Amino acid sequence: MGNFHIKTPNNIEELVSCLKEVEDKTYLLSGGTDLVIKLRKNKIYTGTMIDLSGVKEMKYIKVENDIIQIGANITFSEIIENKYISQHCTCLKEAAQRVGSTQIRNMATIGGNISNAAPCADSITALMALGAKIKGINSNGEVWVRELDEVVLGAEKNKLAPDEVITEINVPLLGGGYKSSFGKIGSRTAVTIAKLNMAVVIKYNEIDGVIEDVTVALGALAPKAFISNTVGKVLLSEKPSNELLVNFKNALIQEVDIAIKGRASHPYKRIAITGLAEDVYNCLFKVMEIGGGN
Repeated sequence: MGNFHIKTPNNIEELVSCLKEVEDKTYLLSGGTDLVIKLRKNKIYTGTMIDLSGVKEMKYIKVENDIIQIGANITFSEIIENKYISQHCTCLKEAAQRVGSTQIRNMATIGGNISNAAPCADSITALMALGAKIKGINSNGEVWVRELDEVVLGAEKNKLAPDEVITEINVPLLGGGYKSSFGKIGSRTAVTIAKLNMAVVIKYNEIDGVIEDVTVALGALAPKAFISNTVGKVLLSEKPSNELLVNFKNALIQEVDIAIKGRASHPYKRIAITGLAEDVYNCLFKVMEIGGGN
């Protein structure tokens, strides 16, 4: 890595000590799949690198107090294979499955993906829909918890201070009746960067057939992923039907019109988001016979 001075903390205590010595040219290395590309692109060959990979206290997935706690050093491959994620956070698992290639998923970490704050980051869209919060620590050893929306600024910028690092992602353990799905459209079928992505979390009452709660998050439409309350209201308190799917698509088209009207990608995304809507909608209600409202 050129003339970089590499620091390799083995635990949180050593990490805090490293953070005390952060300077202008100090970089935090997690999976490295985004950072290494940035360094090469910007011709940065000197500085200090804090390698987070040896901090074992940041590598776990566990459930405590109705919260799924995901250590920042967890890779996307580990997210895909985890039973808690599979059972309770389908949209996050699906997002992880769509991140890059197998090699990238084996290296890239969820903490690094959040810190990179790309507008098209798949995990951020899914985590936003799930209501995730971010836990971190600074050079004084002070632990903080913030909303994901506070940490991610978008356009590959975050709101972390130079001496702060993400240590954990907290995802609420949703109760019975909740289900979620993630969808993505890109220019290629593999190793694709999202042109659009979407995560939807709903609570569905199978007895009454009514959607009782809903959160819709959209990515690659703005500097960062965002919650669309407008689209959510279209689904809330409704029963799945062909008519509802049409209304869902139309509401999403309106969001595209508001977000990027006049841009070169506007006509394409107006059409593409309807296909994405159908994919996500069908995944959420695939066990049901959608009828009525034709």
